[in-house]
Amino acid sequence: MVTLKRTNQEFRNFVVGVFYSLLIALGVFLLTLFALNLAPDMPQLVDLKRWSNISDAINLIIGLPIAFAGAYVAISIASRAADISEKQQTQQDHLYYEQLHEQLIDNYFSIAQSANQLVSAANRFEETFYTHLSLETASKYSVINFVDDDHRRLYIQDMLVQNRNGIADSLNTIHDDIKQQIHQLVEAIDLAFKHAAVNESWQVSTSDPQCNSLLSDASQRGLFSGDFRMYKSGIDWLVSAQSEIVERLDLHQINNTLTAEQGEAHPLLPYCLYITELNDYASGSRKAQKAGTLEVLLAGYFLMTHAHRNEEGDKVFFNSGALFLVDLIQNLPTSEHVRLAFSKRFFHTEAVYAGRDVSGEVDDLYADAVSAYEQLDQNSQRLFLLLAQNIQFSHYSPRIRRAREMIQSIISEHTGNAESIPLLRIKYELLNSLADDK
Repeated sequence: MVTLKRTNQEFRNFVVGVFYSLLIALGVFLLTLFALNLAPDMPQLVDLKRWSNISDAINLIIGLPIAFAGAYVAISIASRAADISEKQQTQQDHLYYEQLHEQLIDNYFSIAQSANQLVSAANRFEETFYTHLSLETASKYSVINFVDDDHRRLYIQDMLVQNRNGIADSLNTIHDDIKQQIHQLVEAIDLAFKHAAVNESWQVSTSDPQCNSLLSDASQRGLFSGDFRMYKSGIDWLVSAQSEIVERLDLHQINNTLTAEQGEAHPLLPYCLYITELNDYASGSRKAQKAGTLEVLLAGYFLMTHAHRNEEGDKVFFNSGALFLVDLIQNLPTSEHVRLAFSKRFFHTEAVYAGRDVSGEVDDLYADAVSAYEQLDQNSQRLFLLLAQNIQFSHYSPRIRRAREMIQSIISEHTGNAESIPLLRIKYELLNSLADDK
């Protein structure tokens, strides 16, 4: 409606201007005739040549408004064409970045969904284990009570080896599903980060000064012997973690084969023992009971673990996979990060078209994105602000986000080594010699 009113008003102004110009020309012509009529001898005094000059002057007076009208029309058409071209470019920019936003939503949703499915599969593993354990002990004990860790280990090992009530078959089926879910999570990450838009928004998110990676912090504090402390970029630790996860899956395949051939501890024994440790902690911790997200820790255990040498030189394993899982969800970009990432892309694209050099390594990607946004015109800023409002990942994976709050609180309360941190410490990690030498 505003555009229509403005167009009608411009047209009315144009018509009125032409009308007034014609009236002025007509008035000048009439005044000339009137002056000639007042002087009867004037036609004899004015020869043919002078009449020609007078005629040319009159034509000039009348032609000026017509020429002005023509010039005005040409200028108006050119201005309107420029406005239309600018609007078309704005619409194309809006459509382009809207498609990028949809691409972000699809890819990040796929990652969050894969993480949720992994946590759900870990939860089924936990519930199945306790269901079979209850069936095993229902006829013998009213309450499951192990004398010590050795008794717990031997009892569960015997259940798994003998496959009582089909516990080993059930857990093996779920474990196969868990491994499939892990592969899907890694694949979802790989597919998502094939897109430049995902990489840009992720880098802005992880370079935000308020970003806190538990995995990197734990590595820097020496809670486990991992390489994540070497990486400053969020992309680096993400790629490194993926490599560790895939390698752990391969080691499990080897370990399962070795234990099956040598008749040693059942391959699922470490996970079952870890479940009982989580349950013991939850029973004595109000914080863990309130959070109700211990299945996230179990899913992290399936993902990845790292060793740490204690004071006695023994290996203590650390649930670094849980840190990776909660960091992955926590670092999903906010609407602000998306706005800054696409503003940075738009600003650099325009700079390239203008012939300005934008190459060179940037130390602070977040600050660079903020600077790019501030240098955009108001229309572009409003465009990215409007589009970014559609990006809301904060409601994705609530279980994993609650688990992160709990883990972060636990880590902050313990300043010692990995062995002193409950929930993340793993007492039983059965890997083959290749893993020990790693």
